[in-house]
Amino acid sequence: MKKLLLIALSLCMVLLAAAQSNDSLDINTILKNPGMEHRFKQVLINLASKTPTQDAVDTKEKISDYQISNAKLQWLNHLSFFTNLNENSFNRNTVYYNPNDPKTNVNQNNYYPTYNVGLAFALGDLFTTPKMVKIAVAQKKLLAAERQDDLRGSRNKVLNDYENFVAAKKILELHMPILEDAYNNHQALEKKFTAGEISLEVYSTGYKAYNQEMVQQINLNKSYNLTKIELETTINMPLESAISLLNK
Repeated sequence: MKKLLLIALSLCMVLLAAAQSNDSLDINTILKNPGMEHRFKQVLINLASKTPTQDAVDTKEKISDYQISNAKLQWLNHLSFFTNLNENSFNRNTVYYNPNDPKTNVNQNNYYPTYNVGLAFALGDLFTTPKMVKIAVAQKKLLAAERQDDLRGSRNKVLNDYENFVAAKKILELHMPILEDAYNNHQALEKKFTAGEISLEVYSTGYKAYNQEMVQQINLNKSYNLTKIELETTINMPLESAISLLNK
């Protein structure tokens, strides 16, 4: 049983040491420097703002720009152009006999115009076309609001994730001395019990207290790891990589 407890304690300390070796020293430096922590939070906010929603809004805005352009060009649908495709249009020097003037046997046959341009409006179009433009512009404004709402949401989430991570880290570190005291007390009681100086009840009480602290330490270590995973998921990169961006 003693060996099992030592292995469990060693495993817990190894896990914490591994986490500290990766990011705690840098995190501790950041936490001790308010200015640096403020900069780091801004790095996290920038990373968290790169969400799928932002990509979708970018695409929607491009589509909206096309819709606005199309709506503005609707007036061209009322403009028509056509030509007179007949012999007289192609050959204006055709010789014709003019019965009213027999002396003239050449008729410069010019039919004008050889092409036509027409412009026609339905009365409803005078009202619907401008409104189509306004609708397209309004839809783009909605996309801007959607973008800002997503940015506010991502900012709130990443800051909450960061605070949860920092709190879990500090609680885990604060509990380490408590676990060590419980372990040392358990070791001392075990020696006294082996020497016959204390009863089994006293020894069992000390062992239970130590065991409770071990369980608490495991839960705190789990909470620390989960909050770190949540934060890294939000920023879409390892925390260590985010910290390294402070130097850029």
